[in-house]
Amino acid sequence: MSKLFFPILLSLCLVLLVQAGKRSSKESKKEKHNKASNLKNQSDYYCYDDIDHPYVFFATKTSYRWNRNKNDDEITPPGCVAQQFWLLSRHGSRNPSTGEMMTLKSILPLIQNEIISNYKAGKGSLCKDDVENLEKWVFRANVNDDEYLVKEGFKELEDIGDRYQDRFPKLITKPFTNSSYIFKHTESERTNASARAFAKGIFGKKDLPNVFFQELSSPDSLLKFDELCSKWKKEVHKNPKASIEKKLFEESDEISSVIKSVTNRLGFMSPLNLSDISEMYTMCTFDKAWRPKKLSPWCAVFSKEDLKILEYREDLKYYYEDGYGFPINYEQACMPLKDVYDSFRQVVEGTTSSNPKGIFYFTHTATLLKVMARFGLFKDAIEMTHSNRHLMKKREWRTSLINSFAAHLALVLFNCSDGHYITAYVQERPIKLPGCGSDELCKYSDFKKQYEKLAASCNIDEICRI
Repeated sequence: MSKLFFPILLSLCLVLLVQAGKRSSKESKKEKHNKASNLKNQSDYYCYDDIDHPYVFFATKTSYRWNRNKNDDEITPPGCVAQQFWLLSRHGSRNPSTGEMMTLKSILPLIQNEIISNYKAGKGSLCKDDVENLEKWVFRANVNDDEYLVKEGFKELEDIGDRYQDRFPKLITKPFTNSSYIFKHTESERTNASARAFAKGIFGKKDLPNVFFQELSSPDSLLKFDELCSKWKKEVHKNPKASIEKKLFEESDEISSVIKSVTNRLGFMSPLNLSDISEMYTMCTFDKAWRPKKLSPWCAVFSKEDLKILEYREDLKYYYEDGYGFPINYEQACMPLKDVYDSFRQVVEGTTSSNPKGIFYFTHTATLLKVMARFGLFKDAIEMTHSNRHLMKKREWRTSLINSFAAHLALVLFNCSDGHYITAYVQERPIKLPGCGSDELCKYSDFKKQYEKLAASCNIDEICRI
């Protein structure tokens, strides 16, 4: 046999293998293209398990992970020294209430079984992977841990404290001393735990036992002022008019489209009710808050557009309950504003011999949103209503961004070569305060002009009198 036979045979085999590989690659690319086309063209079908970057904005149940600022470089404006740090923070990620958890634990397994039965009967458009993920789902939270801070929530606050200490190492210094720092929180477990997590981030585990935490009794005019406000309770909290926009939105074509979308995706013959859809949405939001990087089987129930619509529904609620929907919402929120204004004024004017370097308050959604509105932050040019979501897609009042778990407002007073300045931070990023021009570093004189009157006229009894 010729000596050339085996080399030639080997060469032919290599050529055939390369061509087969190219065909396989082309077929694979074609398959992926077809799948992508299907996902694009079939709005009711997609595989949530395949999405690398799913939608993660769930109004006030949004994980802080998506808002955090990882840049913890030291903040040193030229010619300036930080003198005082003031913080108002919402607690971190938590459990639902005991009542909510009992409802989720009893209702969702029933819906879960029906969805799986529908899929096995060839109904609906959930993909196999999403159904398998849903089959594995079990409600694991302890229903007795009523709104307790979860592990992720503790980490959120600890990391925030650690990063702020890195940004202001000459101001927020170790070890802890009572004369230098003030910690206050409401009487709930979740704000208590959040305060401790934040302190641990600043001072470390070893020094944490030395930190003094002041628990404010409820009601109090600083961190839960709405419990003292009769006018707010009458005009907003107990007033059906305050929830009319949200209810009208729930009767709109947009919510109807969500109901139709979810019903079809899950293979039900008759429309699901909004209550059941809300329970599935609640589980999706808490799953993603507890374990932000993990997939939630219940989020597969919704399309991206469904989630945006449900997010807007939540924003409408908080706009009218805690935001610009009613003036009394923010008028009553003057005490925290007065607190920071008076604290900074005392430092600037030198009216006391010793001033704390850090003042840290831990509270709840309702308080933080009202205070943000009192400062004039995140105010849109037009009012949010049930019928203008298309105009509000780039809205300022978006609670996913301004009031997620662990959201906060921080203000820092700087002593600079040409006077005092103030910078405000929301979610660790500097923002421009109203009345302070175009610069994020606000002249103290401009800050005083903008907020002095609000601080001086802060009389809760007068503001809240019916």
